Amino acid sequence: MSTATHTGETTAVSALELSRAIELLSGISDSLSTSYARLSEHARRVEEELVVANEALATKVAELDALRAHLEGILQALPMGVVVRDADGRVVRVNAAASSILECAPETLLAERDHALLHGMRANGAAREHFHRDGRRSIVAERSSPIAGQDGRVGASVQILDDRTELVELVERVHKLDKMAALGTMAGGIAHEIRNPMNAMLGFAELLKRELPQHSRGHRFASRISEGVAEADAIITNLLSLASPERLVLETLDAREIVEQAVELAKRSLPKDSDAGAWTVTHDVAPLAFAGDRVKLRQALRNLVANALQAQTDGGAVHVALERLHGELAFHVTDHGPGIPADVRRRLGDPFFTTRAEGTGLGLALVHTIAELHGGRVQVGPHPPACPHGQGRGAHVVFLIPQHHREKQ
Repeated sequence: MSTATHTGETTAVSALELSRAIELLSGISDSLSTSYARLSEHARRVEEELVVANEALATKVAELDALRAHLEGILQALPMGVVVRDADGRVVRVNAAASSILECAPETLLAERDHALLHGMRANGAAREHFHRDGRRSIVAERSSPIAGQDGRVGASVQILDDRTELVELVERVHKLDKMAALGTMAGGIAHEIRNPMNAMLGFAELLKRELPQHSRGHRFASRISEGVAEADAIITNLLSLASPERLVLETLDAREIVEQAVELAKRSLPKDSDAGAWTVTHDVAPLAFAGDRVKLRQALRNLVANALQAQTDGGAVHVALERLHGELAFHVTDHGPGIPADVRRRLGDPFFTTRAEGTGLGLALVHTIAELHGGRVQVGPHPPACPHGQGRGAHVVFLIPQHHREKQ
């Protein structure tokens, strides 16, 4: 009996404990359900906040991309060149204007540490003259500024390139036109006054030559007078042509023929007592048809070749080449003489400016005038560095005219 009672009590206790355990588990389950619900709600809110944050971030990224594209558009649209370098001096950014000024593709510039046009540029904005291999001149001003990083340290730098070639050439042309206007006024006044007594001198010199024996000293002196008067008359003719150039007589010309004729005339400018074999003139001009004034172009090229020959007093070599550049014909005349200093180059073409004691200073001025009549121009620079024989010495003159001429009004 007692055993049965004990067993019943044990069973009752076990049932009670089981009931309590079930209640505890039920409470824990409810608590877990509540916690899970709260966690799910929190996760939902976090997810919503994350979506909002991602949308805001995407908006910011889009705004930054738009701003970057806008700034890149401004950078590429700037008329001045912009070159950004890192702390090691390597080009890391370049805009379209800089690529155009430097005549180098952006990807090529990005691989370079330096560039011929950038080398030696002044950071104070002073303009510097640069000559390209084809003889063209560029005048570029540069300013350089440091770029500070987030830590305040200066490492990178930005260079601003300002191509002033057109402006400088326009100013030079205005100055030249002013000089030519003054020259025209003077030339018209003096030509008549000088030619009258010159004609009288020539007439008397010719009479003397008839009266004197042909091989006598007097006959030679009279001949020298006639030659001197002829030279003076040629100077006056050049002066008048320079001041009041005649209209062009256009015809179809052959480039090779014109160059060969000009070279032959230029050789006659060498001193009569010199060894003509000491000078050589070569050309690689192929036959090419173009429109121009035969007499004037032959005279211009003759003057250029003659100047190149005379620059080499003890003999030397002159080379003439022809290049087609974007609808223009570029006649290149190079020599291996002493070269032309920069301060002299700026004045070449000015009437009466010459570095030779026997020069008149009208030859190159007339060359410039003839080029302009044809709608072209003349560029004077040092010897092109690419020339295998010049070693960077000598002079390089480029006479450019349109291949299909449109006469200047």
